[in-house]
Amino acid sequence: MKYQNRYVEILSTTSTFGKRIAEIRILSTGEVRCVPEADLEIPDTTVSVNELAFKAMAARIRNEVKTQIMLAPFESNIVPLPHQILALEKVMSGQFLRFLMADEVGMGKTIETGLVLKELKLRGVVKRALIIVPKSAMLQWKQELKKHFNENFHIYDTDYINTLTRTFTRLEADNEINIWTQHNFLIVPMDALKPVEGRQGWNREKVAEHNRYRIQSVLDADFDLLVIDECHKVGGSNAGVGRYQMADILCSAIPNVMLLSATPHRGKSDHFRRILRLLDNDAFAGEGAPTIHELEPYVVRTEKRQAIDYTGKLLFNKRLTETIEVKYDTVRHRKQQRLYEAVSQYVISGFNLARQTRNTSYGFVMILFQRLMSSSTQAILEAMQGRAERLSGERGSLNATNLLAGMTDSDYVEQLELDFEAHLNSMVAEAEAGYATELEQLQGLVRDARDCLATETDAKVEFLMDKLATLKRAENNPDLKFLLFTEFTSTQSMLRRVLTEQGGYVCEAINGSMAFEQRIDALKKFKESAQILVSTDAAGESLNMQFAHIVINFDMPWNPMVVEQRIGRVDRIGQPYEVLALNLLLDNSIDRRVYEVIETKLTQIMTEMGIDKTSDVLDSTLETGRLSQLYLTSLLNPSRFEAESETWLEDIKEKLRDYQSTEGVLPILTSVAITTEKADAVRYSPLPNWLETLTKHYLKTKAIPYTYTTAGVSFRFPGRNEQIYTYDVKEGLNNPIPEVLSLQHEIVQTILADAVPCSDGQPIPRVQLNTGKSAAGWWSLWQLMVKNEFEEQQIIYPLFCTPDGDRYAAFAQDIWSKLSTEIDYLKGVGVIEGEAAKDVMSRQSTLAEETLADKYADMEATMTANTEIIRLNKERAFSFQERQLARVGIENIRQARLLRLQRERAAWQANFDQARQIIPDLRCLLMLELT
Repeated sequence: MKYQNRYVEILSTTSTFGKRIAEIRILSTGEVRCVPEADLEIPDTTVSVNELAFKAMAARIRNEVKTQIMLAPFESNIVPLPHQILALEKVMSGQFLRFLMADEVGMGKTIETGLVLKELKLRGVVKRALIIVPKSAMLQWKQELKKHFNENFHIYDTDYINTLTRTFTRLEADNEINIWTQHNFLIVPMDALKPVEGRQGWNREKVAEHNRYRIQSVLDADFDLLVIDECHKVGGSNAGVGRYQMADILCSAIPNVMLLSATPHRGKSDHFRRILRLLDNDAFAGEGAPTIHELEPYVVRTEKRQAIDYTGKLLFNKRLTETIEVKYDTVRHRKQQRLYEAVSQYVISGFNLARQTRNTSYGFVMILFQRLMSSSTQAILEAMQGRAERLSGERGSLNATNLLAGMTDSDYVEQLELDFEAHLNSMVAEAEAGYATELEQLQGLVRDARDCLATETDAKVEFLMDKLATLKRAENNPDLKFLLFTEFTSTQSMLRRVLTEQGGYVCEAINGSMAFEQRIDALKKFKESAQILVSTDAAGESLNMQFAHIVINFDMPWNPMVVEQRIGRVDRIGQPYEVLALNLLLDNSIDRRVYEVIETKLTQIMTEMGIDKTSDVLDSTLETGRLSQLYLTSLLNPSRFEAESETWLEDIKEKLRDYQSTEGVLPILTSVAITTEKADAVRYSPLPNWLETLTKHYLKTKAIPYTYTTAGVSFRFPGRNEQIYTYDVKEGLNNPIPEVLSLQHEIVQTILADAVPCSDGQPIPRVQLNTGKSAAGWWSLWQLMVKNEFEEQQIIYPLFCTPDGDRYAAFAQDIWSKLSTEIDYLKGVGVIEGEAAKDVMSRQSTLAEETLADKYADMEATMTANTEIIRLNKERAFSFQERQLARVGIENIRQARLLRLQRERAAWQANFDQARQIIPDLRCLLMLELT
């Protein structure tokens, strides 16, 4: 029977107050409802070829899905690379889902995390997830998870948490709302949750309140999955550091944990073990470097040199890096050269004065002036003008303590390379103005700088313009794209203006003062229409630009790791060209001495030790303070530079040895294991084409019109507005117009649910093949489902039987294939109804059970063995969680969660025998009589 054009099963009928009421179950949804019996419809007995094809294709799709070990790769808007699929399989096959994802930078740890999250959701393991990331990466994580996995995460930044906290603290205790339960999937900055032991001006109640609305409330929110990105940043110098305490508490209480870091070891065994204890305190309770045997169950790592693309080629192309000294022309750049020398003398004298007066911050400003001069005349002019204006105005005293504290709060000590203006302007605004002679000296330098800009072309700009034209000719591409990096927004503005006005280029700019959405918009314009993107270092973080392959470092940072990060914006997965990186240096002894050491000598040392410079080792071994001291020595005391640089290189060499000793214990996915086979299964999966065919059959069955456009297929699905859809993931990523229809899309799930099994007594279509002849008989499609509460297995099996009882397996499979894809494969000639239909169904059901008896026995044996493994693993998991919870430092939370765990364990053990019972279910999905 049908109700509102949906197949239903009648459960019972009653008569009340003269009305006949039927209790029905809607087969596509399982919903049970009572309806007037008069509203039930007898299905049309006309054979609908579209409906037969739709049901046959639905069965093929279900069968294909059930054969996949992992569903996440098929349910994501991305085709995972071979190493990413291998990482997913290793994580999902683990006894406990507590892993350190330690792939090198640029290998796609975000994609791997998204795949694991998606897989856990599809399996019903994870319903609530918390991702903790550095503040600068929050929006990128949100966008990547939405773009590639259609997962909506909410960002709770510090300001939002503080606002919610202030709001809810005003409520009475009985009405308190846990802010962490308002959304199921959250992204939080790393320092937003760490507990505090005290804060100036806070009493004990205020501290307790602060912690209650953060770490304690998060624990009470019962997240299923915890992800900590850049987990090496929570390791700390000891276990008492706030970040580590936060991580330790959360990892002890949340069952599934993924820690992400390209450099978890940091060259220090004690730090590495602290990170590993977050996964399993007992397994890593020892001292010293852990062994590969210890790490194997917990660590996933792929190195760049082992990764391959879909065709089996190495994933990362070679790169060419060239350092170029831009020489002053004695005629064209005479004033610039004199200005450089004059600024250097000003800086040296200013720094010496700062050292004598112990004014550290003023000395730091002087060093930055020197670096501004190396960047561009425009940059030093603006900086000196700012300082001159400050000196000619109010002459306040600099509070060095407050200034240095501000630098520390903004992570300036750790990231001296990023966006100097933001810090420099605040320093200049507060710098001590107690030197009467400095103003006169500055005013002279400002006049000289203005004269330079008015009468000479900047030497580096002049070289840059010629180089851009040369590169375009060499690659025979007038629209060649260039990624141009500078440290200073003043240089950035100058470059954009000159390149636009004099070079005729279309330029975009990105810097740290722009909101993330503005950066994304600029990046989009660079990809679509602009030729040059001028970016600062901070702005370049978290943005991928594989569509360009030439990077020009207009000025050089102190730390060579920052250069690697710049080049890494284009040297990423999906880069089809060899990357070219050009490093521009002014022809001056100060910079040249430093870069000869950190570029040439350091590279030579790493090559001798067999360490790839593009790896993450530099981030673990280089200290910004020591690099700053090298630069300072080159500026102030050149005679001591060589000795100091040799000492620095020996120190680096020792750290590299430590790095090798710890990195060597990381278990690495071998190149033998990384193959294209599993990626090909996703890349060439028939599912997208099958989903399109399924949809067409269904729309025809329901008489819903559809049209094909250049962007996809357009139709109006019931309950929705008209929309254009595509089944091509790549098209959906590149074109914002069509909506991607994947397996888990609501429309596809609705269509699949409408492919209901045959019911007893349902009319059986009689059909003939439109081409060729076939044996007469009955063709049917059977679903054998075997399940208990822990597992479900199923197969869909086609069966063809002649009136004489002969079975033709190959012919049955051929009918299924052609029926689901070829509209004109057969035609209806009538139906079998009533008792005759019931008799056919009964005989074919008996035949199907006989045919599938051996397959059922195999499935039952497999499930019995699997259930025993599940029992053992569950017991281990309960014991592991008990040990982890015993480490939670907050007494009331520890006791409450241990008590709940004990109740869960007792309930699970009591229900196990019933839950393990295996139930078979054999259903006919489709039946035809061929005449």
